[in-house]
Amino acid sequence: MAQCVAGSTEAFQTLTVRYYRPVGGFLFKRVQRHDLVEDLVQETFLEAFRSLKAGRRPEHFSSWLFGIAQHCCGKWLRRKRPVLFDPHEPPAELPAPLENALEEEEEQRRLLTALDSSLAALPDETRRLLEWKHRHGKTCEQIAAELGRPVGTVKSLLSRTYKLLRARLSSGGGEGP
Repeated sequence: MAQCVAGSTEAFQTLTVRYYRPVGGFLFKRVQRHDLVEDLVQETFLEAFRSLKAGRRPEHFSSWLFGIAQHCCGKWLRRKRPVLFDPHEPPAELPAPLENALEEEEEQRRLLTALDSSLAALPDETRRLLEWKHRHGKTCEQIAAELGRPVGTVKSLLSRTYKLLRARLSSGGGEGP
């Protein structure tokens, strides 16, 4: 384990070979699906690898690893999944449409209008940063390189902008700075 924390991928490979089947069996008892167990085992070992690489040194590796497996399994079990039905046999009752769908649509329009006006009130440089980040999918590092500024400055500016926009929108916003 100490070698894993030091960055040895061979040491982690040894631990993976040792614990792969026991973790798989542990997860299969909980989900009863072979196709899913493989994904959950891989997710478990990926999380373990990331933690070890970050310097986390568990006292008892096996207990820690099975705790990660339990967490991954619980996360999957809590996930919302759509209800599926056979396309040749549609359900007897179709779900009723949302009673307040019009109200929700109106609320969405109001929020989008508030967001547009809040964005319009931002300085040009800040709007350009948001556009690069969200429309063009650039990372903070890429934006910083283009601007010739430190990455921390770009991240701070974006963080302050998000905070300002959240405050404006939660206050019914869009009006003034």
